[in-house]
Amino acid sequence: MRSYAGRGVGAHFANDLLLAERYVYVVSRWISPEYARRLVDMARRGVEIRVLTSDDKEKHHQESLKILVDSLKPPRSILFRRGDWQPPNMELGVIRERYLHVKMYLWDDKAAVVGSANFTQNGLWSNIEHIVIFDQPEEIEMIKRDFQTLWNLYTENKETAREVITLEDIAKKIGKTLGELRRLFKRS
Repeated sequence: MRSYAGRGVGAHFANDLLLAERYVYVVSRWISPEYARRLVDMARRGVEIRVLTSDDKEKHHQESLKILVDSLKPPRSILFRRGDWQPPNMELGVIRERYLHVKMYLWDDKAAVVGSANFTQNGLWSNIEHIVIFDQPEEIEMIKRDFQTLWNLYTENKETAREVITLEDIAKKIGKTLGELRRLFKRS
C-alpha cells in the first residue's frame, strides 16, 4: 500500500489504468471528456469497463456523460442494422449527484486506488488531492468487492440511480444473448 498527497496524483496510477488490458472499474463524481473518450476506446477494444458517475450539471461532465451514454446506443441510421453493431464492453451507472462522493479506480487485478481525486484533468493533475494505492492481491480483491457493493447499492436503488445501462440491456436492444455479446468482446 502506498499513499500520495499533493498535486499530480495521477502520475502515480493514471497511465497504468489507461493501459489496462482486461478491465477498468471507475467510481467518480466527475469525469473529463478526454477520459470518457479513453474509456470508450478501451471498451471498444474489448476491455471490460464499468463506470459509476453522477448526473452533475457541470458543463464538461455533461459532455462526458453524453460521450459515455451515446457510445452505448446503436447508431441511428437508415442503413444501420442492429445485428451489425458491436457495442463497447461497458456498463454505466449514472447516479443522482448528491449521492455520489466516492472515488475509486481498479484495473486488471494490478492495483486499486481510493482517494479524493475525480477522474478529471484537475483531479488527477492540478488539484491538491490524496490517494491510497493498493497493490496486494487481497487488498485489490477487497476493493473490488467494495466496488461491486457500491454498484449494487447505487444502481438498484431508484432514489439514487438516474440511469443504468448494463451489458444485458445492450444485448436485448440488439437481439443477442448476454453470452453472445461476451463472445464478441473476447474476439475483439
